[in-house]
Amino acid sequence: MKSPIYIILATLNGADFLAEQINSLIAQTETQWKLLVHDDGSSDETVRIIEDYSRKDHRIQVSMSDGDSTSSALENFSSLLVTAFEQGAGYVFFCDQDDVWDANKLEVMLGHLKWLEGTESEPCLVHHDLEVVNESLVTIAGSFIEFMQLQPSDEHNPQRLLSRNEVTGCAMVCNRSLLETALPVSGQAVMHDWWLALCAGYFGHLAFVPYKAVKYRQHGDNAIGAKSFWHALNPFTNWAAGWRRGNKDFMESVQQARAFRYAMDDRFDKNSEAFAALDLYCGLVAETRWQRLKTLRQCGLWRSHWVLNGVMVLRMLLLPRASD
Repeated sequence: MKSPIYIILATLNGADFLAEQINSLIAQTETQWKLLVHDDGSSDETVRIIEDYSRKDHRIQVSMSDGDSTSSALENFSSLLVTAFEQGAGYVFFCDQDDVWDANKLEVMLGHLKWLEGTESEPCLVHHDLEVVNESLVTIAGSFIEFMQLQPSDEHNPQRLLSRNEVTGCAMVCNRSLLETALPVSGQAVMHDWWLALCAGYFGHLAFVPYKAVKYRQHGDNAIGAKSFWHALNPFTNWAAGWRRGNKDFMESVQQARAFRYAMDDRFDKNSEAFAALDLYCGLVAETRWQRLKTLRQCGLWRSHWVLNGVMVLRMLLLPRASD
């Protein structure tokens, strides 16, 4: 193949739904692809299932961790990305072990990505909407984007990605040029999809397609999963724990921004508004409370909903000042 299509899949104890996912890949209308699977020490039937498929289909390549599971999802997918890149991947799709793909996903999304990159082959990432379903594939929400109150079409302001990721890993495809820019994924990244989205937003093109190409299955063992935008406001939710988790998420986003700023130093247009926003965000925790609010206004870091903006303001006012 001139521009090989790779699908990367990280597995861990996914036997309950894995066969259904792989079957949906095999059913794709675009057939010229290679599936790289890395298992991170499963104790169920996951490895046997994958190996059975790989014996029947030469497009499926499997590797396993040595010993017990030690990797995070970030490390697992980052390793798969490096392998795909070293094998010459032209386009990379990301796959979860428990979803089901629409049969046209590869064909449709590849068409959008090739149109976006044009003849220059700049770093590009395209992502799509999802249908949120339960274990039995019964619809919970017709649109993941609406369910989570996201605004992914605002890709022209990459600084919005600094504080909140709006790209879901299993819904994205990227080109080789983006991998050349983004790899290796920093160990300070919150997740691989967020890191790739930042790289595409700042140095190339990031686009959203309102196509529900995946049934995004929710069950008790989801590594991350989807929770309604209003979930945290439920009176039966532990608000104190949620607030502490939000503080932790915010601090991790700042650490990621600093790692991104350092790793990509020679790539930035340092006269751009987007770079100025990144620089300010990296130092946000060391500012006074009122300086933080000024920074939010200056940098366009406001969220997609007034409730989220209110929470952001409170967090900036209440979070203790840290030394830089």
